[in-house]
Order: sequence, then structure tokens, then C-alpha cells
Amino acid sequence: MKNRFLVSMVMAIFIAGLISSCDVFDKVDDVSFSTNFQESIQITDAPEGSYSKSVTLDATTDPEVDRYKDKIKGIELNKITYKVSGYNGPSDATFSGDMLFGTNGSLGSVAISGLNLNTASSSGVETELDLSQQEVDAVANQLKSDKAVVVTMAGNFSNGPVTFLLTVKVDAKITADAL
Repeated sequence: MKNRFLVSMVMAIFIAGLISSCDVFDKVDDVSFSTNFQESIQITDAPEGSYSKSVTLDATTDPEVDRYKDKIKGIELNKITYKVSGYNGPSDATFSGDMLFGTNGSLGSVAISGLNLNTASSSGVETELDLSQQEVDAVANQLKSDKAVVVTMAGNFSNGPVTFLLTVKVDAKITADAL
């Protein structure tokens, strides 16, 4: 009789533990992976003065993201960078303006001031965009829900015409339900 009571008690504790740890079971089938995806803005013969162009940065261009696109539970942005390449134009031409995320910068923006396009292209350096944590979270949430975000380069060229490729790249960690 005592043995039956003891077994019942142990089973009740075990079941209570299982019920309270459902979160553990929910995470067992999660998969996490790092990814990089990018999109380029082609600027061709842009004159001196005001300029604006947008592209859609689509996370599903990465085959792994595309595979789990309907099961994504979270996106953590490590960094967003830009790189200027293939520059052709006056050696002293600069760009000053903003890199906007979301429609009209609704998710955030980063000011770029006096970027010498020739130097940036020659160096081949990827420059990290300095978004606030709130902006990073807003872009990550947009990517989680829509798998894409609009990126706009808007500002002024100090000289022209200029031709170059501006590549925006996202380095992120994705968590998805594997089942």
C-alpha cells in the first residue's frame, strides 16, 4: 500500500515536471544557423545633386532561410554593412545622405557624411552601419514577418556623373522550428 502511494506520488511529480517544462520540448526541435544575404543598388551615371534609389533586401535569397521561411521563430541581426565597388566618376565625388530601412525610413536610418566614392571603392572595405538597438530590432522584426525589408540610399552627390555598385549585406542568426 505504501509502495503504491509512493509510486503515485513520484508519477504525479514527474507529470507536473513534464507539464511545467513544455517550453523545453518546444525548443528541442529548433534549428539555429548563421546567414548572410545581400542586395545591391546599381547607380549609373547619377549627376551631381540629389539622388534616391530603393531596393528590397530579401532574406529568402539564402537557400537555408528560404527552406525555413514559414517556420522562422526569430532573427537576430549581428550587423548590417555596405560596400562600394566598381566606381567610375570624378575622383573627388562624395556622397552625403542616409541609408533608410523600411518605407521612408520607418524602421531606422543611418547618416553617411562625406563618403569619398573613389576611396571607398578602391579600398574594398565593408562598412558597418551604426543602427540603434531599437532600429536593429525593428529591422529584425520586419525580416521575421515579411522576410524582406526596403533599403533606400537617399542624399546628394558632390560631383558627377557617378557610376558604382552599393551592396548592402546582413549578417544574422536565424532560429526556426525544424519540424
